[in-house]
Amino acid sequence: MLVIKIPLLIFRFTQIIAFCFFGFVFSTLNAQIFYSENFNNGCTANCLASTWNGWTILNNVGGVNGASPNNWFVSCAEEGVTPPGCGSTCIGDACLHVGADPGSGGDNGATFNETGAVNATFKLAVSPLINTTGYTSNTLAFDFIAFGSAACSDDRVQLRLSTDGGVTWPVGFQYCLTSVCCGACNGYSQGQWTVYSLLLPAAFDNNPNVRIAFHWRNNGNGSGTDPSAAIDDIRITSAVPLPLKLIDFTLNKESNKIKLDWTSTSEINFSRYDIERSTDAVFFKTIGSVPSKANLIYAKTDYSFYDSENNEQTSYYRLKMFDRDGKYTFSKIISSEPSSLSGQNLSMISKVVSNGVLTATLKSTTATSINAEVFDVRGKQLTILKNKNLVEGQNVLTLNVYGLPPAVYILKITELKNNKTNAPSIAEKFIIEK
Repeated sequence: MLVIKIPLLIFRFTQIIAFCFFGFVFSTLNAQIFYSENFNNGCTANCLASTWNGWTILNNVGGVNGASPNNWFVSCAEEGVTPPGCGSTCIGDACLHVGADPGSGGDNGATFNETGAVNATFKLAVSPLINTTGYTSNTLAFDFIAFGSAACSDDRVQLRLSTDGGVTWPVGFQYCLTSVCCGACNGYSQGQWTVYSLLLPAAFDNNPNVRIAFHWRNNGNGSGTDPSAAIDDIRITSAVPLPLKLIDFTLNKESNKIKLDWTSTSEINFSRYDIERSTDAVFFKTIGSVPSKANLIYAKTDYSFYDSENNEQTSYYRLKMFDRDGKYTFSKIISSEPSSLSGQNLSMISKVVSNGVLTATLKSTTATSINAEVFDVRGKQLTILKNKNLVEGQNVLTLNVYGLPPAVYILKITELKNNKTNAPSIAEKFIIEK
């Protein structure tokens, strides 16, 4: 049975009250690509990944292959399409993907054979060594299509990372991949190419022995409802300081408009601010631009921008900040809630992460009960505090986040009434740093 790409359940909160970090003064950062892989080998089909640019395929990783397992190929049988494009056959941009064994269908793009135990597959496609010496605050990104079980167990692809040249692949550095469909997610629709991004833990800074890999598991149960996987345009970037310090970024409502205010300093060879707005805090659109005023090392400069098209929905804003060389970075995200949500009971006062513990201070206008959950940015629940009683006034919550790698996470607070959950009252980002 040949199967093609299936969906990602995109993790969203529909009534997010605030999506911002607290007071900050920092040097903004630009991304410098120091490693990339585009898999453009010119092959149209049936070129094994082990024939390309130092990549290897390891067999029987986490299980035993059947007599006719799937395989990792590098070819344009699955076209590397710019996200959010839909899967396509060969045009000329090859990618890394899983296909059927040549003896049972061959490389037909990101499709796989699943007729029974003979197709059981446990294969790891491993990159060559990647040297990150001299680079810190690194981010791994790539384009992909994939899907798998929620338990990361059936017919799925998994990103794996190693800091010791592939000798070990720690469980803490393993991440399941899933993406959306083009059309109905029925097991036969083309996958939609999606961008994956991960802030690498500190262990991947200044390390000459980094490897990345992709593990394909087909459990051979004869049920092929899940699609295969494809990977393209891998890049690792390092943070490079931009000539700017952003001191503050806030918003206020004025009549039917949203006023955005920010203050900066050290605008050396700095160009402009693009103002971006989103309805989901994921996809942003530029709604205006403000040129730099200062170009002074120590002078503080104030800026304002009015959004007159704000509707009765939660809107998210960020600044895209450019220097004169065209390099850019983003500010924190801030949000404006609709007036229909302004009467909520809960508000966040502060969040602090220290020694593996997230401490959140909340204000409640009434005595109530809540659930508190921590998620990663892909929507995986990492910890939960259930049925916590709050008093009227100030409350302090503590959640165990020990062992979580440096990254951005989301704290979700849901108010309970009659032991049932309402819509999320609060959902805010927080950062675990090195």
